[in-house]
Amino acid sequence: MAPRAKIIKASQALRQKAVNHRTGLPLMLTDEVRGQIEGVIAASIDSFATEVLGKLVEMRQIIARLGKDEVSRAFVLPSVQELAFDIKGMGGLFGYPLLTALGKSLNDFIGTLTMPSEASFEIISIHIDALYVLLAQHVTGQGGEVERVLISTLASAVDKVAGRDLMLLN
Repeated sequence: MAPRAKIIKASQALRQKAVNHRTGLPLMLTDEVRGQIEGVIAASIDSFATEVLGKLVEMRQIIARLGKDEVSRAFVLPSVQELAFDIKGMGGLFGYPLLTALGKSLNDFIGTLTMPSEASFEIISIHIDALYVLLAQHVTGQGGEVERVLISTLASAVDKVAGRDLMLLN
């Protein structure tokens, strides 16, 4: 028989960190509190878009600086992967699940690469371009048929290039 669960009451210090004492938001998530939180998120969408745009510009600059040097590419990929991870984590919160999906796809794809080929960098560039388009067009929600085709086609390209890069290593 499993031991009984023990409930440990949160300390006062932990409660103070969890509650904003200046505005007095309680720990219970009522409809009113939820509305306040949603209002803050809605007001933050512009700064979110600006932040994502900054990350995309940084990605594009990193890719442009590399040229054809495969060794340099391998060393800067973690920087691009980190930026993709940031976008992946932020998109859904602000109503951009497709940004999250593409950020995840880019993050995961880069994670499979050791010595990236020219085709791999083309796939990375396509991800970045697609992220730009989704952000510029304010594509929120799941998008439509065009977005579904984009995600599906990009996933096929990722599978093809990742498989070919693995064969080259063996």
